[in-house]
Amino acid sequence: MRRHLVNNQILIILGIAIAVIILVFSGVFYIVPEGQQVIITQFGKPIGQPHTTSGLKIKTPFIQKVDRFDKRILEWDGREKEVTTKDKRFIWLDTTARWRISDALKFF
Repeated sequence: MRRHLVNNQILIILGIAIAVIILVFSGVFYIVPEGQQVIITQFGKPIGQPHTTSGLKIKTPFIQKVDRFDKRILEWDGREKEVTTKDKRFIWLDTTARWRISDALKFF
């Protein structure tokens, strides 16, 4: 009976240790997808240059945070608006914007 109790305690401790290891290692690795760039921040301040190549990267868990930015052309389409011209005619204006984040550190 005592041996069974010791085996259960060892299994519980081993299970907790494995859970802690998985929790720590899941915070170490991150993936940069194709079409994104990443800035690593530590306590809210950027560290180093942006990671612009895709792949698996490493960071310090619980201290560093991953901020992601799109490298593709982004677009914004505003609402159409009716405007009066100088000669009292009404025209419809449609606003659009297209941009790309070329320097993620400046954008951050």
